[in-house]
Formats: sequence, C-alpha cells, structure tokens
Amino acid sequence: MDLIEACRTFTAVSELESMTLGAAANGIPQPVASRRIAGLEKQFGARLLDRTGRGVNLTPFGRDMLASATRLVELADEMMLDADRAKLRPVSLAVPTSCATRDLAVLAASANSRGLRIDFHTGPPSRRDEDLTARRVRAALRSVPAQEGVWAVPLGCAHRSGMLHPVRIADLRRARTRVPGDGVRLAGQRLRLLSEDNVPHVRDRIRRAAEESGLLPYQVVTDLSDPAAVAGVLGEGDLLVCSADEAAKLELSWAPLLDPVVARGYVLAATSADDVSVLGEFDEEIADCLGATSGAPASTTSTGVESPTGAASTGIDSPSEAAQ
Repeated sequence: MDLIEACRTFTAVSELESMTLGAAANGIPQPVASRRIAGLEKQFGARLLDRTGRGVNLTPFGRDMLASATRLVELADEMMLDADRAKLRPVSLAVPTSCATRDLAVLAASANSRGLRIDFHTGPPSRRDEDLTARRVRAALRSVPAQEGVWAVPLGCAHRSGMLHPVRIADLRRARTRVPGDGVRLAGQRLRLLSEDNVPHVRDRIRRAAEESGLLPYQVVTDLSDPAAVAGVLGEGDLLVCSADEAAKLELSWAPLLDPVVARGYVLAATSADDVSVLGEFDEEIADCLGATSGAPASTTSTGVESPTGAASTGIDSPSEAAQ
C-alpha cells in the first residue's frame, strides 16, 4: 500500500465528506479510493470513516488520525517541490576566460535541451582550482599537461604582422646584426604568455627552452593581465603564446610554435562523480569552448574517487594537483 497516496485520499474524502467527490478530487476512480481507505483501516486496525446514505463521516479514531495524515501529505508535497527546485538548480562550472560567449551559449543551450542548467564562472587556472576546492563551484575545467588531458589545445605564436613560417624559440635570440629578409623580425623580441598559460607545464617548459636557446631572462614575460600582454604585441611587436582561435579573435596572425611544441591540456573535475558523468556527455561542446581537439570522451574516462578535498575528476584525483 502507498501510505502517502492513501492518506491523500483519506484527507480529501474527509474534507468533502463524500467518497465520490474525494476520489474525483484525487483524479482516481471511486473503487480505488474505497480500496485505499480500506487499506488504511486494515493497517491501523480501526475504522476511519462511517458510511451513511448521504456520504461519509469521520469516526472518533478517524478524527484523531486526520491531523497526522494531513501533515504527511503536506510534507510529501513539500519534498516533491524541493526535488523540482533541486533539479532546476544550475551546475556551476568554472571555465577559462578564453572561452567565447557564443561557444558557452551553445553548450548551455545543449544542456538546457536535456534538462540541465549550467552557470559559468570564468577565471584563470589557479582561480578555477581554488573555486573547486572551496566548493564555490560544483565543477571546473582544470589545466593539466596535454598528455594527461581529455582535451588538448595546440599553442603557437601570434604577431601583429603576417607570419609566414612556424616559430622556434631560438628565432628570438638577439643577433648582433640584422639578417636581411622579408619575414617578420623576431630577434630580440619578447614572448608573452596569457594568464591561461601561467602554469608549470606550459610556462616552465617555454622558459627552459628559452634558456637553452640563449634568450635573455626578460624575453619570456608573464604579464599582470591579458590586455597588458596583448598591448605588448600590438605596441612593441612582441609575440603572444596563444591558440589559433585566440589569435583570430584578436585579429593577429598566427603560426605554430615548433620548438618547443606546447599545448594546453584540460580535464573535467567536479565535487561529485554524478556531475562529472552528466557534464561529460557534452564532450564536443566543451571541446568547442576550449578551441580544443578531443581525446577520449570525458564520459568514458575513469572517474576519480572522492578525494580529501572533496573533488572527483576525470583522470586526476584532486584539484590541488594542478598547481604542482
């Protein structure tokens, strides 16, 4: 017997003093209402209603039980309302600042079509990790070495003038004399990094390659802000480490960086395995937001168990690892 539905029928019949009207109010046939009341009476071991020619009346036992039955029905209705609200609550997702509004909108629309709302929080890698660890967001696209990522974004160099050839770090080494040619003069220029690449697996690899190629320390720059980095490219002719999509949005020419070859890597991390599973269904849309190529779909990668910081992720155990 469904106790809640039986109590719902009991309260309706009691209020309307009619089995027929109570059944109609519940949207059920009268025989079903009669069976529910009979089931309650059998469960309680006493009659709840007296049947009369005009309808039904509460017995003394029925009057005593009506208040409890009403509270149970009201509590069940409140619980269902809470469940509906919980399903409508958006999943907060931390994403890179480089994600284009239109691409995020496509992801949101795709999620909405499946009954999921996503609330986006943009920020650099360190902030995304901090927000996830502190549970200010339920999920985050974490920056990891490209070989560990579900999504990878190849990086190159952008310049204000046309670039005809791939770039090598050694091209920026200062020369005593200018070499004649029609190409962009790179010797002595700085290489500027966006905040998204201020992570060890990108920044440190570029710095090591620069040192090995004989560049001066100041030639690899991590600016205080992305606009400052782009300003150095526009005003001073420096190079910007970025993806091809980012260069196109900034209206800069772009060429691959061949030495060293670097790429951003991303995994989806969340405070619960359920969020990883649900968001992982949108692998292609997330790849578009990142301007990435997709590896194994996030929905098929192994899901990390609950970590000490409370985060589950695809391929990685805890948010704190990104800073290492």
